[in-house]
Parts: sequence; C-alpha cells; structure tokens
Amino acid sequence: MKTKVAIVNKMGDPFVIEECELADLKEGEVRLKVMTCSICHSDIHGLNGEHGEYEGSATGGHEIAAIVDAVGPGCTYLKPGDRVINSLIREGCGHCEQCLRDRQWFCENKPMLPFRAPGPYTRANGEIPIQTNTCSTGFAEYTNTPEDNCVKLDDDIPYAVGSMLACGFISGFGAVLNRLQAKPGNSVAVTGCGGVGLSAVQGARVCGASAIIAIDMDDVKLEMAKKQGATTLINPKRDNVIETVQAATRGYGTDFTVVAVAAPGLKRQAVDITAGWGTICIIGHARPEQEMMADIGAMEFMQGRKFTGSVMGVTTLRRDIPKYMDMYRKGIVDIDSMLTHFFPLDQINEAFDDYIKNGAIKNVIVVGGTE
Repeated sequence: MKTKVAIVNKMGDPFVIEECELADLKEGEVRLKVMTCSICHSDIHGLNGEHGEYEGSATGGHEIAAIVDAVGPGCTYLKPGDRVINSLIREGCGHCEQCLRDRQWFCENKPMLPFRAPGPYTRANGEIPIQTNTCSTGFAEYTNTPEDNCVKLDDDIPYAVGSMLACGFISGFGAVLNRLQAKPGNSVAVTGCGGVGLSAVQGARVCGASAIIAIDMDDVKLEMAKKQGATTLINPKRDNVIETVQAATRGYGTDFTVVAVAAPGLKRQAVDITAGWGTICIIGHARPEQEMMADIGAMEFMQGRKFTGSVMGVTTLRRDIPKYMDMYRKGIVDIDSMLTHFFPLDQINEAFDDYIKNGAIKNVIVVGGTE
C-alpha cells in the first residue's frame, strides 16, 4: 500500500514528505495507522548519526500511539481496531532466565532489534531507507512493527499521552521507580529538566522522596519541575550547585542523582553532589567518544558510591504501562503539561526546529488525530 513518510536524504538533512510503498506484513508484525508521534531527543541523535553513522536515506520517530490497521500471520495479542502504544521495548518471551529475573531487555528468545536496519518503505527511486530506531517509523501515516513492541492503549487515554508513555515518560519515571527504587525520605537530584528529567522528578515525588532537587539552566523548566514536585531549584548560571545540594541534604549529598541531559562536566558534577553511599543514574548521553570520564577516579567509589544506567526506565512493557496509565487517569502523574506544541506531519521540520531552538519539552507530530 502507499503511505506518506517523512524521510531525510542523508544524515543531518531536513525531512521531505514522500509517498512510499509499504511492505507486506511479515510473521509476527502488525500494520499501524499512526495517530501521534512525539519528538524524542534520541530522534535527533539517530537522524544525525550520533547513535552510529549511516549512508543514504533514513526515517525516524519512535514515540508512537496508533490504531492497529492489520495483523500479520502469527499475531495473537492484537486485532484490527485496537488502540496501541508502540515502543522500542520488546515484550520478552516470559519464560527464559532473563525474563524470569525481570530483565526482559535481555530476553534470550526475543532480543532487542537492531538500530539502523532497513525499514518497510520503498521510495519511488527504489531506495529503502533505514529506520534510525529499532522497530518502526512514527513520522509516517502507516508503519509496520513487531507485535511484541506494542501494548494496548486504554480508550480514555489520549493518543498524545500514549506517545509520551512510549519512551520519554517511562525513561525518567521508571529510572527512579525501577532502577533506583527510591524510598520515602530519600533525596533525589535530577540534572536536566526536559521531558525525561521532569518525569524523573515525578518519579521521586511518587516514591516519597523528601528532598527533590531540580537542576537546569532554564528557569521555565525549573518552574515546571517545581509544579511536578521539586523542592529545591538550582540554575547553575547563578547558583552554586554543590553548596545548594549540600544545604538541601544536611551536608551529605544526595542518595540518588539522575543525569537526564548530556553536557561536559555533568558526570563529574553528579559525583560531587552524590553522597558517598549514593547512586548516580545516567540517562542523557552524547556521542560515545564524548562520554569518556577521565575526570572521575576509582577511589571515589570506595565508600559505596555507584554508577548505573537506565535504558527506557527498566520498563516491562505490558506490566508497567497499564500501571502508569492508571496513575495518569487518577492524577497521580501529570503528562499533559509536558506536551508543548502540536504539529501536523507536513510541518515536521518546524516541529524539530522549535524543539531544538526554543526548549520545548515535548513536541507532538499529529498524523491521524489526538483523540
């Protein structure tokens, strides 16, 4: 079938909208009618080759909320008409050792799909663009994706909220709940208050943290962090980060520090503000060669300080997303305020430009509709 797709002709190029031929469904795949796809900073990384360089054209978009248009052979979970979230996370087999140990990301029978693989679209010139993420293309009218990468979206949850749940929200919120497992009375610092960082702030609030410290150079984002539960706001352009954190934590430093943005010196700063027993969780990242940490010494971990990472909030797709939808429904978490602007597919370049230049939290590409 024919469908419109946003394509970059090479790394770093703007998008062009083209009509392409969408491939037939393979075993275990479903065809999705994309309703919304929000912009994640990882889309910028991927399209610019920062997750790995590529040649030729490419597609993007992975925070997808959609309607199932058709199902391929072997599909048992979904049917046409189902509302779904399509995520980079893949539902594991449920019975291998890694799944039984709550590590579905490392499922032995359904491993994570590769980045920069050929997608399901064929251009008029015969070229097949790669997908810069793993499983689908959200900046398109229709896309094919493995059924295992989908979870059902409740009827009362708006599609744009579903898009945020596909990656941005779970990456920050899940990092605090699932990876750090913060508890009431803990102190949590979050560096970088974009969509992921604000979601981490909410995770700290839901966990009952008594000190929630938001660090960002944008006062608008800091005010939003305050509304999401932050108790201390730090703007490094005018505040001494280390002294302010120490004052908020009785001189100890934080139990947990989440780094949700990439910039020189932030990992060093994270060590400086984290208690000797605390844990630093890295989410935001740049190119691999920019993430070397020569300014951090092994002796700084002798007291028990730890470094860890959190990919997609250590989320188990079909276990956790229904819980988070219920939290949204009950007002326990706030996703709506993080949805900054809405753009149609043919204004995707304007949406990216606004995101990059104006500090939008989460811009949403509306393809089929928001309700």
